[in-house]
Amino acid sequence: MRMRSPSIFKADNRGYATFAMVAAISLAMLTLLTLNLAGSLKSMDVQKTAQMKQDYSQREDAILNSLLHIVPNKAIGAMKRDSADSVADYTWETIFDEALDLANAEQAVSPQLLGELGLDNAISANTGDSAVDNINTLIDRPSRSPLSGDGIVNGGNWWEYWMLFEDHLYDYLPAPLMVSNAHAVLDKTYPIVSEEKRYVYNYQSYNQIYHKGLQLSSDTYPLYNQLVYPDVKFGYKRPGDLFVAKRNWWVFSLTFGQNDVQNTGVPPVTRDYLLSIYEVPSQLPISSSTTMNVGAFADGTAWGNVTIDGSVYASRLNTEGDVEITDGALAARETVTVSNTTLVDGTKIENNFDDLGTRESRSADKGKSFYGASVSGNGGKVAFVPINRGNSFLWPGSDGDVSERISPTGWNYYSRGASQCAMRLEMREMASTSEQLATQVRFHYTADDGSVRTITYTRGDNWPTDAEAGGELFPFQTTQLENTRYAIAFYPNRLETFIDGIDDAAPLSVNNSICIYPNTGRATVNTPSIPAADDDPAVTLRGCKDLTNFPTGFSLVTRYRLYIAESFNIVQTAPPANSGLPSNAEFYPPSSLFAPEKRFGESVLVEHPVSIKGQLSSLKTSAGYQFNPLELQSGDDSTVGSTMVNADLVDLRTPAELPPVHMMNWLVTIEPIR
Repeated sequence: MRMRSPSIFKADNRGYATFAMVAAISLAMLTLLTLNLAGSLKSMDVQKTAQMKQDYSQREDAILNSLLHIVPNKAIGAMKRDSADSVADYTWETIFDEALDLANAEQAVSPQLLGELGLDNAISANTGDSAVDNINTLIDRPSRSPLSGDGIVNGGNWWEYWMLFEDHLYDYLPAPLMVSNAHAVLDKTYPIVSEEKRYVYNYQSYNQIYHKGLQLSSDTYPLYNQLVYPDVKFGYKRPGDLFVAKRNWWVFSLTFGQNDVQNTGVPPVTRDYLLSIYEVPSQLPISSSTTMNVGAFADGTAWGNVTIDGSVYASRLNTEGDVEITDGALAARETVTVSNTTLVDGTKIENNFDDLGTRESRSADKGKSFYGASVSGNGGKVAFVPINRGNSFLWPGSDGDVSERISPTGWNYYSRGASQCAMRLEMREMASTSEQLATQVRFHYTADDGSVRTITYTRGDNWPTDAEAGGELFPFQTTQLENTRYAIAFYPNRLETFIDGIDDAAPLSVNNSICIYPNTGRATVNTPSIPAADDDPAVTLRGCKDLTNFPTGFSLVTRYRLYIAESFNIVQTAPPANSGLPSNAEFYPPSSLFAPEKRFGESVLVEHPVSIKGQLSSLKTSAGYQFNPLELQSGDDSTVGSTMVNADLVDLRTPAELPPVHMMNWLVTIEPIR
């Protein structure tokens, strides 16, 4: 038998061993490659999901920012005459559709842009890039109880009370508003702002949910109450401070990716949001819708005897010299420019407060200085809308029949002080076009049943002069001032007796405001100029020291130049019950005067010192106008000297201090319900 050599057997053994080793190593490497590929695929999937969620989040953020601008405009549109002719323009569905378009959040790249680039047939790698065919797949109401009805939002009113008891919503919802059932249906369909929306009365004290956040009794203050300022970075007030407002609100759910789950594999995430329109009556020490200069007179003289207790607001705000704000803040829609010695609650404000980096540092600090100055454009999910109609505020305006608009409250009534007045004095006849001395007026007043009635008074018939018998009972008379200008003299101290003498007139608590205006459609009545021409008539306010017989305050609105002939509203009275003020607090009847020009005193020879306590604001709206709040003029048209001006400018603290006629602002916020 032939035997193999040992060396040959040895070589064969090594060959088998090498083959097994190569196979094992190859299998291990293949396993590692497989695991690496699986890990890479998983990582890519995680990255895809994260990127998709980020994409959805950015689109969602863009929609919310768009809503801040669209919703208030739609609410205003629904209040305007003829809005009933195009109701589809103001629905919540239309609002969200327009928000999608404005945010450009529906698709990553629009078909129009792809067409312009010649990429009509391009295939998108973004699996979540799809059109929203139905807004209902994106927006829905969070509460779907049988009582919530249809629609894509829940309205913040007492008809949707079931929503107020749902666990995921309860802690985040404010006090609802009381409306009629018909109004509640409107509120689900449109963003309704109306005087008919009021806080629920306290007749069911156990239902505290209906009064969440209200600091005062809704029985006493159903229209505007004392609320807590929200935690937003726009400092009209500081977060947590009390302010006077009414909060209209709606809740909705926003869901992205619901139509794309099969393509993306990313489950949709639904988030609930609370959208609010705070109606904020003007209440700051000084405010303006134009550029406002604080701290110095026009000639450069520093403000001397002036204190500012509360916030200051303007479209563009400038401080000059030493300015110290206590218990408030500086706020503007566009810009704030401060002097080197501007202090807010003892903290110096620098001009770079809103610069990138500085703003974030202040935000992280969370100290008082963060809220010391702010610009609304950088306030996050918040918009501030001043409702300022300019000189139109001084003219009555018709809103037509309620059937002509969507909202029960008309825009002219809401935004024009002249339209809000319970009384009007209409100039119907003058001596001649060259002699603007009233010979016939028509007095409009509110009757006991709430209707408006009129009485026409004519010289030589039923309107005696002051020198004639019975003339001293009339609160409106004609006069000629020292500067020879003809004027209507209005006497608030005569009004109560005069109103009591009209059988069907409501009391002074209702007839508490008056608009004095020309009927320019009459042959002898001229349209007054702004500023007043030499031959234009005026209004002079006399008998106005003591307004304590006006239980709900007094307001006067006029298109004419206004002379304040004597001290105005200088007699204190006890604060009203349930006002939130101490019984010994300093309190004057709430009052307001609106005119295109004001003169302090009638005399052309003597300059009187002027002392002001309260708030100052401007009706000017021109972008180029510079408002200097303490640039006052005396009866001879000269500027009141800086040493003659004393001002204690303070915040309005409670709705008890709100005069019958006031200017309005809207604060629009969107908050997540987590």
